[in-house]
Amino acid sequence: MIDTHAHVDFKEFDPDRDDVIRRYFDNGGEKLINVGCDMRSSERSSDLAMKHENIYCSVGIHPHDADSLDSKNLAKLEQLCLHYKAVAIGEIGLDFFRNLSPQDMQIEAFESQLDMAFRHNKPVILHCRDAYNEMIDVLDGFSTEKWHGVVHCFSAGWEIAEKFLDMGFCLGFTGIITYYKENAPTSDISEMHDVIRKMPLDRMLIETDCPYLSPVPYRGERNEPLHVKFTLEKISNLRNEDIKNIERETSKNAVNLFHL
Repeated sequence: MIDTHAHVDFKEFDPDRDDVIRRYFDNGGEKLINVGCDMRSSERSSDLAMKHENIYCSVGIHPHDADSLDSKNLAKLEQLCLHYKAVAIGEIGLDFFRNLSPQDMQIEAFESQLDMAFRHNKPVILHCRDAYNEMIDVLDGFSTEKWHGVVHCFSAGWEIAEKFLDMGFCLGFTGIITYYKENAPTSDISEMHDVIRKMPLDRMLIETDCPYLSPVPYRGERNEPLHVKFTLEKISNLRNEDIKNIERETSKNAVNLFHL
C-alpha cells in the first residue's frame, strides 16, 4: 500500500518520527509521499525524502499561504521541484471555506504553480474546499487536453468527480470515508461513497493527510501513515472487491502517476 499524501515532517511527529515511519514500512507500506504545503514544509519534505529510500516528496504552497508566494519564494520553490525525489507540485489549489488568503491571491498562486508544473512536467496535488467549480474554471483556462495529478481528499459528488476524471485527474480518498453520521454530514459521506463505487479503480489513490483526518477507529487521535489501511478496507467494502486487489491497483496508480 502507498500513502500518497502525508505530512510526517509536521511537529506532531517530532517525538517519534522514526518510529512512525518504521511502523508504516514494517506493516505493508511500500512507498510514501510527504507533501509540502509552504516553503518550510517543502524544504523539510525534501530533506525527509533524502533520508529515506522509499519516501518521496512534493513541493508547493497551500492556498492558506498563497499570500506568501512572492517572486523570491516562487524561485526557491522552483529549485526545490528540481530535486530528483520531488515527484509533484503540491499541495496547491483553492480553499474558499477558511479564506486564510484572499481569493484573488489564491487563484494567482494556484495559476503560477500550475504553470511551474507544466514547465517541469510534474503532476499536481490539488487541495480544494468549497471551490470545486472555481477550480475547474481555472484548470479549463489552461490549454491542455489531459491533466496529470490528483484531487486530494476528494469530498464532492459524482457530477464533480466526473468532470475531474474527464480532465485526466485521479481522485484521492482519506479516512473521512470511514466516518459515521455523528461525526460527518451524512449527505457528504454518502456522495463520496457513491463516487468510490462508480469511479474506475485505475484512477483511485489512498491517502492519510496525517497528522489530520484519522479514520475510524482512531478518530480524534493523531493520524499516521499506517492508518491508510483503514481507508483501503473501507474502499474494499464499498466496492465489494478483494482488498488485495484494491491495494495492488491503488499502489500501481501511485507508481504510474508519480513515477515512483
